Amino acid sequence: MPVTQKPTSSMPKSRLFKLLRRWLAGAAGMRSKHGANLALDILSANHIRDIAIGRDDGRLVHLATKDKVIASSVILSGSFGREIMTALIEQLKLKDLVPADLLFVNVGANIGTACLNAYDAGFRQFIAIEPEPENFGLLALNLDGLEDANVRFKQAAAGEEAGCLKLHRHESNMGAHSLIASEGAHHEAGAIEVAVEPLSEILERDVPFLLFVDVEGFEPQVLKGGADAISADCKAIVLEITPSKYSDEDAHDLVQRIKSFSDKFVLLPEGENHPTTALSKIMDDRRGTHFDIVILRGEN
Repeated sequence: MPVTQKPTSSMPKSRLFKLLRRWLAGAAGMRSKHGANLALDILSANHIRDIAIGRDDGRLVHLATKDKVIASSVILSGSFGREIMTALIEQLKLKDLVPADLLFVNVGANIGTACLNAYDAGFRQFIAIEPEPENFGLLALNLDGLEDANVRFKQAAAGEEAGCLKLHRHESNMGAHSLIASEGAHHEAGAIEVAVEPLSEILERDVPFLLFVDVEGFEPQVLKGGADAISADCKAIVLEITPSKYSDEDAHDLVQRIKSFSDKFVLLPEGENHPTTALSKIMDDRRGTHFDIVILRGEN
């Protein structure tokens, strides 16, 4: 596991030593998520902010050591969220949609794991939209030099209208930063202002695209700001749905927009088909968690 920065101080005395002894007692433990997070804790405690992990294809994935979700998954399996992409490709095949023919528009691109999964699945045209500076720096590193790929980066959030908003940053999950305020103190300590642009102003017209959105509760605003582009050129939408972060008005608006796009959606990665009329109930039933769906144009 090559490290991109040398430690600047010796290992501090802390509970990390006890945890290290505990996990070193069993090799299986070190192959677990706990073991990966322990390694990240040790690196972070030594002021090593990021590392580079080698993939099977020889490329490096750059990770933040303070992240305990995406980074640990990449350390253990080489990817994050690959099962979602695999299930998505199966759905695209049913509609004869070819990844190479579509622009992959990733809103909330984080450090680029969804784009890398999409690249492995055959996409070659990308727009990666991410507002958080540390994530954006790793995103640029991770998508740089993809063979035969055209990648455009946008350091901003996609929203209903242009302006600036406060981004509430999670202290240990860099995929959980949100433009929706959270009660957790782990968000408020690192809040920053970020630029916001409507998706319809970012995208060019007459370019068919797949919209992949993971924005921790800001999904309704993304769809509002992208309404014109989605109506004109979008072939499929993948959303992480986060019911607990929606106001009643936003939840209703989101469901109506999805209904206008298609009369059914598919839960990912399960592959379960549901009518869009059932989405409100599923959101109510899963209010304490989040889930992913894909909506394919042309079902109305």
